[in-house]
Order: sequence, then structure tokens, then C-alpha cells
Amino acid sequence: MSRLKIVFILSLIILAVLIGFTVFKPMAVGGKYSEVQRSGLIELEDEWVIEFQLVNREGKDMRYTFTISANGQPYTSTMLVGDGRILGFRYHIYPEILTQGDVSFAVYKEGEATPLEEATYYLQ
Repeated sequence: MSRLKIVFILSLIILAVLIGFTVFKPMAVGGKYSEVQRSGLIELEDEWVIEFQLVNREGKDMRYTFTISANGQPYTSTMLVGDGRILGFRYHIYPEILTQGDVSFAVYKEGEATPLEEATYYLQ
């Protein structure tokens, strides 16, 4: 067999192994983490609603801080979420009280300075 055929076969084997790892091995094997799901802004007829769900997969009860800033005024809330629980969070924004066009929110795990999730919405 020529060297070119051997190199080609080895390349196919390596490619198959890499594809197998991406398909069958999850990215977070056994790791404990929290996750924000379904985050978004809902526009209703007379208001906007920031809505998201937080899933606690830390292996223990955890405290999370939610910070929302509208009109330069921060709103902060801290909640305890049980292990394996899902917390749904909604914040209503009414156009008559919104003087600036941007609203931002962030979710922090207790004791961490980096947010799990953060977003800024520009409203009109």
C-alpha cells in the first residue's frame, strides 16, 4: 500500500473519531452549572415584558441576583432557587414611565462578579 493511501485512511479515522466526540459526548460532562433559558422581550399592546427562566443545576440551593436598569434607575432582586428547580422571572416596563429607550438586565450567581446572562434592549 502506498503512503498516500495510509495517510488518507488515517485521516478518515481521525475525522470519524472527532465527529463521534462531537455527537456522543456532551459539552458539560457531569459539570454543575446554572443556565438561563427562554430569555427575551415580549411587546404587548400597552407594555413590554422582560421574561426568562433560570435553571439551577449547581447541586445545591443557590442565591441569584437579578438587576434591571430602566431610565437609569436600577431594580435589584435576590432570590433563592432550590437545586434542580426552575425560576420564572418577569419584569413589566410601561411606555409612560420609560424616558430613555434602553433597558438592560443581568443575572448573577451569588459571589460572582460575572453575570450568567445579560442583555440590553432598545425600546421605542
